Amino acid sequence: MTLGALCAALACFAGLQAVLGGTRPTQPSAGKLIRATTLSPVEWRLHQQRHEGWYKRWVRPIALLWGDRLHLRPSRIDPLYLIQAGLEPDQLDGVELRALRLMSAAAGALLAGLVAILFSGAFLLVPLFAWAGYVAPARYLAGRRRRRQDALQRELPQLISILRAFTLAGVPLERSLHILSANSQPDCLLRGEIQRALGRYGLGLSIEQALEEVGLRTGVDDVAMFVGAVAQSKRIGGDLDATLRDQELMVRMNQRNRSTAQAAAVGTKLLGVLGGIYLPEFVILIVVPLFWGIMQRAFG
Repeated sequence: MTLGALCAALACFAGLQAVLGGTRPTQPSAGKLIRATTLSPVEWRLHQQRHEGWYKRWVRPIALLWGDRLHLRPSRIDPLYLIQAGLEPDQLDGVELRALRLMSAAAGALLAGLVAILFSGAFLLVPLFAWAGYVAPARYLAGRRRRRQDALQRELPQLISILRAFTLAGVPLERSLHILSANSQPDCLLRGEIQRALGRYGLGLSIEQALEEVGLRTGVDDVAMFVGAVAQSKRIGGDLDATLRDQELMVRMNQRNRSTAQAAAVGTKLLGVLGGIYLPEFVILIVVPLFWGIMQRAFG
């Protein structure tokens, strides 16, 4: 029965991962963007409502309703943390997050109750499932932020190499960044951040300020160091090619160090697994018989 409850829990976890993981957003074509610019405010709101996902259509209104009815205290959440997780601050507030955590805890408790009805003796899983449901939204945001930062770190060396090639060809920095962002794909997160920086640059910020905001929005030290060095070189009129070369060497060295650390961590985990497998067998087959023999010889 306990095995069946564990299997049901694993199946529910896999289902939540499939639902919450979602699909990557597709980048709109130029024709769709041109047609969107001709819409009136009312037509634009209707267009947004038609293209909203299941979360905004069903889950978010319920969470906001219960958060208002129960007068929930907002959860403390940093807007920059949401941005680093790939969300905008207006997409999730503290009250909504608190309501989502309570709804997830109630869903986990209900699921555990259904499992307990099917398998007797599984009522102890109710508080466990409720606690897991309560922490699931926060863990999902943390995992989303971590995956996004890992993807940004993987994209950074290639982007610096391409930017350095444009610089060696005599292309200005602003033009190079525009070319890189214009050819971005939906899964190219760093180029998307550069595109947003160019949008802020077009609204009146200097290119140095727009680039420095990229480091804050990503929360990655290597990205912040890269954009800070490029902005400083642009501000003082330094050699941009030398700056990019140094940044590329540093980023690749940091990437190699992270890979080495991850490989060492895997070795330590494998050692723990081997110890967990062979240590009980060593105790049962060798230590226990040896101790039993010593006790028999000592006390007859």
